[in-house]
Amino acid sequence: MKALIFSDLAAGILETLGGRFPGVAFHPCTSYAALGPALAQLQPEIVVAGRFEAAPFPRDMLLTCPSLRWLSLTSAGVDHVVPFDAGRITVTNAAGVAAEEMAQYVIAAIFGLYQGFPRFARQQDAQLWKFDLIRSARGASVGIVGLGRTGAAIARLCKAVGLRVLACRSRPLPSPHVDQLYATADLKEMLAACDVTVLCAALTPETRDMFDAETFASLRPGSYFINVGRGALVDEDALVAALESGHLAGGFIDVARSEPLPAGHKLWTAPNLFITPHTCSEFLGWERRAAEMFADNLTRYLSGQTLENVVSSERGY
Repeated sequence: MKALIFSDLAAGILETLGGRFPGVAFHPCTSYAALGPALAQLQPEIVVAGRFEAAPFPRDMLLTCPSLRWLSLTSAGVDHVVPFDAGRITVTNAAGVAAEEMAQYVIAAIFGLYQGFPRFARQQDAQLWKFDLIRSARGASVGIVGLGRTGAAIARLCKAVGLRVLACRSRPLPSPHVDQLYATADLKEMLAACDVTVLCAALTPETRDMFDAETFASLRPGSYFINVGRGALVDEDALVAALESGHLAGGFIDVARSEPLPAGHKLWTAPNLFITPHTCSEFLGWERRAAEMFADNLTRYLSGQTLENVVSSERGY
């Protein structure tokens, strides 16, 4: 059996896999330009793939490979792959690989906002010592939009530090650590009850631009907004307008519609907005953890068991 490791981190992935699968011949492919020849020559049954160049992801080239049966993505996001022929190819992702680290980011963002860190950071840059009262997060309600593995990890940590947890998901089943669960149709009702809104939903045609001017208007005045999902979930002009008007008291975003975020973009100067460069899921050692997740799934694949993290082409996640 042949497997292609399509990643600029192929060497590390191969090191993690070691000699654990003697019946599988692994081959690295470390550039987009080399993918076509590699697929044609190797005709792999399995491809482990990540996005690692600025060029468009070679989706069509992968999905039309006649030998491919399983595409294992090293990322949680799958919007660069769907839709696909689920009758011919199984696609899995790395959902949950950074759930704990992303939850830690959200907790830091929540308390950083309440403690006034964005404001004090600007004052430090200006060498300005200016006392101001901070807000208390005691008893605050946090609304989580998207309750997959990351959302569930966020809920657990929020609950552990004494916050009230609300959540909205497409399938409103009872969930641990969630005080009140809302269906997607009731999103705006939930937002009106939130002191902090955390966006970690998957990007699908239905969720693209879900946070537009109307949605931001439904947020509780003076609340905070955190996005660790995808930049395209948010109308960035509407986000800036909500911050400039004071309707939103502040926010943290780890993602943007255009990455890298270009110089001069209005997000850079939006009031009380803290921006990080898509780092909350990119922790030291994440690639090893993703490789271990693939190895666990490969064990299942070779023994004919059901794979974990199987992506639905219809749902888009």
